[in-house]
Amino acid sequence: MEKATQNNYSKAEMKARLEIMEFLARGLGKNYKEEYIFIEYPPEPEMGDYTVSFFRVAKESGLNPQEMAKNMAELFETEIAVKKDGRIIAHAKGVGPYLNFMNDAKRFADNVVQEILGEGEKYGYSDMGHGKKIMIEYFSPNTNKPLTIGHVRNICLGYSVSRIYKILGYGVIEATLYNDRGIAISKAMAAYLKWGDKASPRSENIKGDHFVGKYYVMFGEKLVDDPSMEEAAKDILIKWEKGDKKVIQLWKKMMGWVLDGFSTTLKSLSIHGFDVEYYESKIYTKGKEIILKGLGDGIFKKHPEGYIYAPLEQYGMPDKILLRSDGTSLYIVQDIYLSILKSKKNLEQSIYVVGSEQDLALRQLFKILEMLGYHLKNIHLSYGMIRLPDGKIKSREGIKHGTGADELIENLENSALEEVKKRNGDVSKKKAGEISRIIALGALKYYILNVNAKTIVVFDPEKSLSFVGNTGPYLQYVHARISSILKKSKVKISRRAEFSSLRTKEEKYLVQHLSKFPSYIQRAAEKFDPSAITLYLYELARHFSIFYENVPILKVEGKLFSDRIALITAVKQVMACGLKILGIDAPEKM
Repeated sequence: MEKATQNNYSKAEMKARLEIMEFLARGLGKNYKEEYIFIEYPPEPEMGDYTVSFFRVAKESGLNPQEMAKNMAELFETEIAVKKDGRIIAHAKGVGPYLNFMNDAKRFADNVVQEILGEGEKYGYSDMGHGKKIMIEYFSPNTNKPLTIGHVRNICLGYSVSRIYKILGYGVIEATLYNDRGIAISKAMAAYLKWGDKASPRSENIKGDHFVGKYYVMFGEKLVDDPSMEEAAKDILIKWEKGDKKVIQLWKKMMGWVLDGFSTTLKSLSIHGFDVEYYESKIYTKGKEIILKGLGDGIFKKHPEGYIYAPLEQYGMPDKILLRSDGTSLYIVQDIYLSILKSKKNLEQSIYVVGSEQDLALRQLFKILEMLGYHLKNIHLSYGMIRLPDGKIKSREGIKHGTGADELIENLENSALEEVKKRNGDVSKKKAGEISRIIALGALKYYILNVNAKTIVVFDPEKSLSFVGNTGPYLQYVHARISSILKKSKVKISRRAEFSSLRTKEEKYLVQHLSKFPSYIQRAAEKFDPSAITLYLYELARHFSIFYENVPILKVEGKLFSDRIALITAVKQVMACGLKILGIDAPEKM
């Protein structure tokens, strides 16, 4: 039998798949081998609800796949005609080497809609990850400048993957690493000491991270005419590492400003903190002992020039320097210690959400950990660059206009506000602001998550805000439209009702797609890819739009009316659940 309990299927789909597998086991007899049977979805809904290929089964049995599919279809139709035993699967048809199965529309609708209405916002949830802990590290910024659109992609991706795994029952630990020490921060401190004149974010009315970033940029600008600033920054770094009280006091103050600014931006993106926060300043020295022990054990080598390195060429990677000849450590040494520290939490997986420019560095890190005897289940969720149509982010010279996270969100909100005012002339200023913010964030997050993580994204603000096509606002609009219909209907729906009147092809396709939501969540988890959810939601919205255009709702009466209201209630609920996975609000009105 198919091990369906290992998959995240809706109850209706689970029943259908078990029926198919039981029939195939009976019909194929000695030729039945579970490992050769894969139940898939046909490319077009008109072809059926499920399909099974007989290529592999026929090859192993020495039979003709077309004949096998034809004979099995005839056998199924004979069984159904004789037994009529209330199965969900009602028909089978051989199409070349494929056997297509069709659901009984009424029974399937009953099962799907009842399950969705009964489980509420928990529809699609699973306990497959029960007892397993995973850590997802994302965000992890440098604390010398404000956040950019690149950080927003990291945040959206990490948050959504965390939500997906929580839904599947995993114990998810959301973590971040603040890179809060080093020469870049020392440069900002040096500039502030020389030109800050006791200014503060409050005195200049600037967010803390922007305030500190201003001095980091100033350092680079002034360095051209005052090369001594380079030595001043190095002197600050040395004093910091020696624990100089005045330097540490200034560092704490500036880091406080930055982290307060980050917190404001995170909250604007609906991120209200992490389960675990690591700080480079607290762990950067901890890895050196591990490296020296590894050198003594013959794992690492010492170069004639004095530096210690990991020999990685034998693994198809460049050797990696770990300790410089002066004894100071490189960044990877901190990462080695942090990975080992994480492993003490007994993790099933440790996922790093880090940009693709660090692909080699992460491969080297994971291999070094193996060399040290730590066989950890580390996974690099690599993502591509994101930029605006007019170019890349250039943070060393200051954040390029439009690429700062705060500025981008503000611009999107202003554009969304104009659209809200056009559509709702009578809405209050406060309400218009709330709606425009929901739309702006929905547009931003959906645009970022609507492609595979490794894809380079050119973020187009205007396209992202469109109410037409594959966008966040379009899905939010579908949710709001259904909310409006339900408000007018004033119908109380019974979760145990039967939905015998849902028989049009539009209704059938909508029900079938609703049943697939749990399996799409699992697909997203397996590939660490929220775009599986965006694909599902867009298809759901498309099926609803076709249904809405062709099937009357408010103009019908009786059971047909209540059944269709129940159906669109289920659509609204699943749409809201899917958007929530993406970190997007589902508004009642737009």
